[in-house]
Amino acid sequence: MRKEFEFTVKDHKVKIVNSWTRGAKLYVDGDFRDQDSSFLSNGKTALLSAKLGEFGILEIYPMPALVSVEMDAFLIKDNEKHHVYSSHNRLSLTEQRLAK
Repeated sequence: MRKEFEFTVKDHKVKIVNSWTRGAKLYVDGDFRDQDSSFLSNGKTALLSAKLGEFGILEIYPMPALVSVEMDAFLIKDNEKHHVYSSHNRLSLTEQRLAK
């Protein structure tokens, strides 16, 4: 099963492609940035990450669900972690503004 997640963070187009057989891949503005081929993840450590210039580091965390995988993204800068995307929960207005 293949699943894609697309969103924008600080004017960067982010795409995550997750496949049971090929793992997860992270693309930023169309450029391949990171890959993880582990079959299982606990959601406590970042699965993928990419530097977004002066905006900080984007970290992707998988959220295991019963039959599929959902993704959360956080932007880390100056030791502060901001939730900027969730495929399964609606972000607060403050979190949505931080992503723009």
